[in-house]
Amino acid sequence: MPMQSILIIGKTEDCREKAQSLCRENKISKFDVSIFATEKAAGIEDIRNLQKKIFLKPLQSESKAVILEAFFGMTIDSQNAFLKVLEEPPANTIIIILTQSLELVLPTILSRCNLINLKKTAQLSKEETESNLKILKELRNGGTGNALVMAQKNSKDKETALQFLENLIICSHQTLENKDSEFSTKELGNMLKKLQKTYTIIKSTNVNVRLALETLLLNL
Repeated sequence: MPMQSILIIGKTEDCREKAQSLCRENKISKFDVSIFATEKAAGIEDIRNLQKKIFLKPLQSESKAVILEAFFGMTIDSQNAFLKVLEEPPANTIIIILTQSLELVLPTILSRCNLINLKKTAQLSKEETESNLKILKELRNGGTGNALVMAQKNSKDKETALQFLENLIICSHQTLENKDSEFSTKELGNMLKKLQKTYTIIKSTNVNVRLALETLLLNL
């Protein structure tokens, strides 16, 4: 069986059930399934421990599965450390990453995995889309003062900042599907990468929220 790297997005139990279903479909014995669960954002040490299992041979089955339960996200460093094994994985191994939100994953990880999204795609109302699209246009057109005011307004706490970024991310995705958008695909792609990266940083680290937003909005 060829190597597969799979990213499953959804609620905790739904992700776990889907991962086990994939193992059964590939006739992988429970003795050849390794599960790594973390109580906080997965760090480099977690990835190193996982990689040790990845390169072991299966015990009873022709293939084995290594499952990372990253429901609290993954640090930027740990995701970068994971790239090499996703690029050059061992044979007869399935790597499965479980997480609750697509925004917790860097584009570089996403590009190396087969995505299974168990969540219904979030949608903004027409008014919300227009409001967030206006924000994206204002940021694209520059203006230090406007970016700083926007960062201050949306950095009262981590939850406020994450909701602000999530709306911009959803708006960007919806705009990508609109062929009449004044934004180019390349522009939106670059925006999404920056938005997702900042979302992941704020979600999984103790970064200064306002500083992170200021840096993002000034460079968006």
